[in-house]
Amino acid sequence: MRLQRPHIAVQNRASLPDTPGVYLFYDAAGNLMYVGKATSLKSRVASYFHTSTAFARAIEEVTADITHIEYVETPTVLEALIMEANLIRAHKPPYNVLLKDDKSFLWICFTADEYPRVVLVRGKELDDLGATVDKIYPQRWGPFLGAKLVRTALEMMRRIFPWSDCVPGRTRPCFNAQLGRCPGVCTRAISAPAYKIILRRMKLFLNGDRTTLEKQILRDMKIAARAEQFEEAAILRNQLFSLQHIQDIALINRDDDAPPRNLAVNPFKRIEGYDISHLSGTGMVASMVVFNKGEADKSEYRKFEIREFTKSNDTGALRETLTRRLKHTEWPLPEIFFIDGGEGQVNAVVKVLKEYGITIPVVGIAKGALRKNVRYVFDRRNVALDRAIRLYGHIFVKVRNEAHRFAITYQRKKRNMRDFGS
Repeated sequence: MRLQRPHIAVQNRASLPDTPGVYLFYDAAGNLMYVGKATSLKSRVASYFHTSTAFARAIEEVTADITHIEYVETPTVLEALIMEANLIRAHKPPYNVLLKDDKSFLWICFTADEYPRVVLVRGKELDDLGATVDKIYPQRWGPFLGAKLVRTALEMMRRIFPWSDCVPGRTRPCFNAQLGRCPGVCTRAISAPAYKIILRRMKLFLNGDRTTLEKQILRDMKIAARAEQFEEAAILRNQLFSLQHIQDIALINRDDDAPPRNLAVNPFKRIEGYDISHLSGTGMVASMVVFNKGEADKSEYRKFEIREFTKSNDTGALRETLTRRLKHTEWPLPEIFFIDGGEGQVNAVVKVLKEYGITIPVVGIAKGALRKNVRYVFDRRNVALDRAIRLYGHIFVKVRNEAHRFAITYQRKKRNMRDFGS
């Protein structure tokens, strides 16, 4: 089915949205001349008409022939990257062919093995296989125009769909299996039919059919829950969450587009912030505040009276708070758990999340004099998270301050009630 694509005259290009997506350039005869992806449709298309950019000069002939533009908005840059490849493969626009460099584009391929491997293959290698290509690589997606981008994108997909490039037969799980990014093909910890279900979901994503994919995961999650297969239901719930909260900052960083101007305003759909408050170790309480799209959502705030500890124990209180919070499966999970505290508090929360099989990032701000310390505590191996913190630190400070305010207010209210009662 053909995608519904808004259609605008080239002189109205300033009306393009400031969102990720794919744009299509047409000439006066209605021929599709070029397809590209964008972090910001408005910024990217505008760049073609400024001769100060090297790439614009390289396709000056293209822009001279363009009379109208079609575009498709996508939820993420990752999906724009995939849609670009699918459209180029389907339509073979002439300028996409003319502008490629000497290196062959890459394709994402599934092999024909019992446990199909997911591999990147050069287009030239596929051409050299001739008629045997379908036997060796029966499913292929491409061409992808940037090697670094497609490798980054594939690793992002691996966090949602734990694919394998292993050959079964190992006695010990591979490194990716230990990280949860291979489902255990190496040791046959997963059956071939179960593994192919994962690849079928990944295939839907690569085909750009996210709606069907989400419906299938939600259906399978409900079936597993009814059958009391709670571990499987939890895995599917986390997969659905990861799909709906793709963090493609690494793709934005590597893209040659300018980021959307509103990116710093609404970078996250949901952040949950936590703080512990007490008076000289007594009357311990915890606050949970919620920020949606960078703004406080007070209707989602929650407060907890600590039950397990009567003396000061911030890490213990956080463990109790997060454990009680995660039992509320009706509350949506955040994209980031934010903690007012340092390494001890962050590690306590990470441990609780691990016990529940949840891999959502945890960020803390270590306390300092006058609460002005902004030393962030998080897993610094997470390059995308590091980038997000550097870009949107002001939002995390707002979350920290609001969690502290809400916890103090609750703690004082409880203390006043006790004093009044005495």
